[in-house]
Amino acid sequence: MKLPTFTPGTPNSAPHTSPDASPNTSPDAPAPAPDGLAVIRHENLDEKVYDRIRAMIADGVLAPGQRVAQEALAARLGVSRTPLVNALKRLAQDGLLRAIPRRGFRVRELSPLELVQLFELRERLEPLAAELAALCITPEEAERMADEWRAMASLPDTPEAHQTYVERDRAFHRRLAELSGNPFLRAAMDPVNMLAAAYLHGTPRPWEDTVPDHLAVIDGLRQGDPAASGAAMRNHIAPSLAALRQALGEADAPDSPAEPTVFPAPAPSPERVGHDSHEPPKAA
Repeated sequence: MKLPTFTPGTPNSAPHTSPDASPNTSPDAPAPAPDGLAVIRHENLDEKVYDRIRAMIADGVLAPGQRVAQEALAARLGVSRTPLVNALKRLAQDGLLRAIPRRGFRVRELSPLELVQLFELRERLEPLAAELAALCITPEEAERMADEWRAMASLPDTPEAHQTYVERDRAFHRRLAELSGNPFLRAAMDPVNMLAAAYLHGTPRPWEDTVPDHLAVIDGLRQGDPAASGAAMRNHIAPSLAALRQALGEADAPDSPAEPTVFPAPAPSPERVGHDSHEPPKAA
């Protein structure tokens, strides 16, 4: 007996449907989301937690030397311990936290020597970023920068004005790194400026003294003059580096105290996570 044949596309070739199959199931229905999407969502959460904690370090909410109270921090961020620990490990790799075996994490503290080394690196990287930025910044953006820093010059010396300075200074240097168009330079500058923001709130000098420095850099940007922008940036960093070197020399003096004072901090952030904390260093 000859078996009947079925040609694809004919009514007889319809696939067999299980009695348990959903009546809405069709060959064209999208496949279920792969398990990998859960990993992607988890990775995105890790990144968000990392960014939040990083900002808390920069803003002084988590101060140098402070122990990270993981349960309190997880509750505050509304996350489980897993993404929190992943973020803390990454921040330790970045040099912003110190992992202590069986005791968790503390926000990293910098010695006077490390602060000098930090600004020695800034002295090399920041002028290069300013030079490259001068080649591609638009006149409109340069003018907006100038307006922002002119407005800073008119602010009184208050804690609120200082916080505005810290935020504007951080954004200014980050933007120059972006405008440089050099991803390697930007990657090198990011942790350096992060540490400067966290430990010195941008500068060891009174913030109002640095406003003219920023305007001089911006003047070179407006002119599209790399040499002028780079020179102005070097002039901006040099006094801070000199002040840090002076503090290092005083700390190394034979009659210096056992625990030298690093630059005192601006008024600390009113927010604190946990109770084991130290005050962040203030601008001199």
